[in-house]
Formats: sequence, C-alpha cells, structure tokens
Amino acid sequence: MALLKNLFLSLTSIFLMTGLSSCYQEFEPDIPSVPVLCMNSEITAGEPIILFLTRTWRWSEENQFSIDVDVTDAEVKLFVNGDLRETLDPGTIINEYYPSNPYPEIRKCFKGDYIPRSGDMIRIEASSPQYGDAWAEVRVPEEVPIDRIEIQDASCEAWGDTSTFPVVEEECNFNLRFRMLVYFTDRDTPGDYYDLALNASPYSDYDGEADAILYNAWPDFSGESLFSEHVSVLESAVAETSGYTIFSDRSINGKTYPLRIKFTDSMFIYKNPLDLDGPKEYGLVVSLRHVDEAYYKHVISLWETNDAIVGSLSGVGLANAVYPYSNVSTGAGVVAAYTSSKMTLPMADVVMAAQKKN
Repeated sequence: MALLKNLFLSLTSIFLMTGLSSCYQEFEPDIPSVPVLCMNSEITAGEPIILFLTRTWRWSEENQFSIDVDVTDAEVKLFVNGDLRETLDPGTIINEYYPSNPYPEIRKCFKGDYIPRSGDMIRIEASSPQYGDAWAEVRVPEEVPIDRIEIQDASCEAWGDTSTFPVVEEECNFNLRFRMLVYFTDRDTPGDYYDLALNASPYSDYDGEADAILYNAWPDFSGESLFSEHVSVLESAVAETSGYTIFSDRSINGKTYPLRIKFTDSMFIYKNPLDLDGPKEYGLVVSLRHVDEAYYKHVISLWETNDAIVGSLSGVGLANAVYPYSNVSTGAGVVAAYTSSKMTLPMADVVMAAQKKN
C-alpha cells in the first residue's frame, strides 16, 4: 500500500506540474501605485548620521540596474530628544563593503554633523516636492560591553619553524581549529536585542618585515542556540537558518551568557622577527551590537521573506506575501540604531593555546 500511495502522489505531482505549466502566461497586473519616499539609515552611537533617501518604483517601471531612484532635492531635518538639531546636507559616500575596488560604488546620501549618543531619541523628517513626506523615529540603545573572550579546544597544524613563537624569523602557516566564547551580561530589563559581527583585516608593517593574515575564517554559528531562537522546529528541518547572528534576550534576561562560535580550518599566516606588538595583537575583532527593536524586526522579516517557509510559499502563490518590516511612515525602508562594543581575539593567543595543549 505504501508503494501504491507514493506512486499515486508522484503521478499527481506530475499531473499538476504539467497542467500548471500549460496554463502559464506572462502578464502585468494594472495595479495603480504612487511613488513615496523610502528612508534607510543605520544610526550608530559615536558616528555621524548618514541617510539614504530614495523613492519607491513599480517593478516593471524600468531596468532595475539602471533606474535612478535617489531623491536629492528633499529637505531633511534631524530632531534629537524632541529638539530640531540640524538640516542634513546632500552628499556622497563610497560603498564601504568594497574599499579596494578600483571602481568603487558612489552612493548619494544625506549627511549631518551631529554625533548621536546612547539614549538619544532620533527623529528624521524628509519632505520632497515630488514624492511627499516621510519620517521615522528611533532611540539609540545603551552599550552592552563584552566581558571577556575565552578560547576552547584549540588545535593547529603548523608549517615552518614555530619553536620561538611568537618571534618568527620566516613566514609560518597555521591551520587553526578552536571554539570562541564571547561573554556578556544582559541588562536586567526585557526587550533587548543584539547582533554579533566579526571582522579581521590583514596586518603588515611599513617595511614588510612582519605579517599577520587570517584566511578562510568562516565561523560556524550552528552551535549557538540564540542565533536560531526565531526558527520553529519545522523550519529548522526544511528552511535555511544559517548565517543569522541576531537574537533577543527572551531566554537570558539579566544573565551573563557566553555566545559560542566555532572555527575549523582557518589559515593563519604569521611573520614577526622583530617581536613587534602589531602581529601579536592582530586577530578577530568581535563586535557585540546592542540594536533597537526596529533593527531586529527588519532582519527577522528579511529572513521570513527570503528563507522561511512562509516566504517560500508566498513566492509561489501558496501563502500571503511577506514584506520586510519598516518603521518609516510611508512603509518603505527602515531607520535603525545600535551601539557597538568591540574586543579583539589575538590569533597569536589561539596559536599559543593550541601549542600548550599539544
């Protein structure tokens, strides 16, 4: 019976796919849409505010790779704690994700001089002669510091003379495997949200006498349950859940907690004949970002849209459409805020922990 049941389901699926494909045709629904202002900004404590102001567009309006949706003629006002602080000026920035690109992306934006601080209530109002008004309001979160970083289960394979490490005459290669525990203490109030970010830039002195470079340092976040707290049991089996490092304090409110991140087969290249501090201090920069609720809801909505079951079903017309969360008055874009706490895990410490274990 099981065989017959599976055969029946297979034949039914083939019939449905054949029938649906024979009825498929392209069409453009004539749904009226009026462009409105779209505001996007990540307000960071201690850094000037940058706002990207665009307008919405119909998906079939033009080639989406050539269409210009930037709005530059708007008046943009910045309010801090209820008081008008300044008017943001039009400007440009270089896309920070590709600083070494010979043809960097130049983005139009609005810039201000005010440096936001933790606890500030920020409100941005934009008014365009053509696309109307838009506003958004967000409070900059308080800093939640990283308490400490611990290394566990460190091991490595080395190529080169490492007997005098961390003083190394010739370049050495290390294949590192370890677990990193990032301890922090959540505030004793519910409703806190966080995001974890990792970064490492190559170190090299001006004379080329020392180097410290980390390759293939792809973190494994699967061992940290907080990063998947938004995922249901069913979705954990069928949906994409990896790569997200945003979480809430719903299960750790007021507690000290270690975030667990695993690294396997990370290649560390090291040279330091003069015993310089730079190569020994070089490592992974760990950033614990205390984010506001809008930031959290926006990222979760993107996961629901792109990777969750409901987003997959809506993409084929089997569920209601899922839209990214917005705290902008027009429903387009998000103005979010966060305060970051940073600490560096030196790779030399990981090597020495592995050597001590061996």
